[in-house]
Amino acid sequence: MSLTGFDVTEFKAFLPAFKYRREEYHSHFTLTGKIRERITYNRKTGKIPLIEDKLLLVLSYLKNNPLQEYHGATCNMSQPQCNEWVHRLSDILHKTLKTLDKLPDRNHLKIRYLTKQYQDILLDGMERIVEPWTGKNHVTAVKNS
Repeated sequence: MSLTGFDVTEFKAFLPAFKYRREEYHSHFTLTGKIRERITYNRKTGKIPLIEDKLLLVLSYLKNNPLQEYHGATCNMSQPQCNEWVHRLSDILHKTLKTLDKLPDRNHLKIRYLTKQYQDILLDGMERIVEPWTGKNHVTAVKNS
């Protein structure tokens, strides 16, 4: 739960849909996103041979947001390799969540409607210091370009 946000039962229930999407992607594209020219087989000697490990990699990366150097080192790969894996698996995860209709809702009108329905709302978030935007960086960037 602390690594991925899923308990074991949820992880196992989500795995078949993720596996299907990953195999669908892998049958048409290489890890670098190029169109595959020949049939491929899952190698047992690959960096991340098991589908469970692939799902664990992307979920733990997205939940905990570690440096790619650190995340790659824990998976015995370089930072560039970790970067490729995270990007490809994130795309597959997104497609899986979309297929299962589990993507987060991004509709601000729906949120406004729901907040009017309840008097007490608890927000789960993190406080961060946000420096006020003065527009200075934006203006110099426009002048320099």
